[in-house]
Amino acid sequence: MLIGERTKVHDHTFIGHFAEIGDDCRIQPFAFIPDNILIGNRVFVGPHACFLNDKYPPSHGAWRGHPRTIVEDDVVIGGGAIILPGVRLGAGCKVAAGALVTKDVPAGAKVKGSPAYEFQSDW
Repeated sequence: MLIGERTKVHDHTFIGHFAEIGDDCRIQPFAFIPDNILIGNRVFVGPHACFLNDKYPPSHGAWRGHPRTIVEDDVVIGGGAIILPGVRLGAGCKVAAGALVTKDVPAGAKVKGSPAYEFQSDW
């Protein structure tokens, strides 16, 4: 586990041994960040947000050969969002609370819903 400088991790949060989190991030309570997740700098992860690293559980570690889930810099992930394995959240994108992210999100995009889809707003 690698956690960057000035990153705040709140109570009751799980971070896997092989997860990496950048500098100046805020990880809210009850977030689940397992192995094979790479989080950039200045990322906000809302309460109860959940990253998954295994498409076909229980794979007993077979996910280790799969592509990492990558969260680029300056991403906002709302509370209760679920991020499926192997997706990339582009720099500065925003994931609404409760969204189910099943595919890559372009840089600067805003997504919501289940499955998550891009939308326009002032947010």
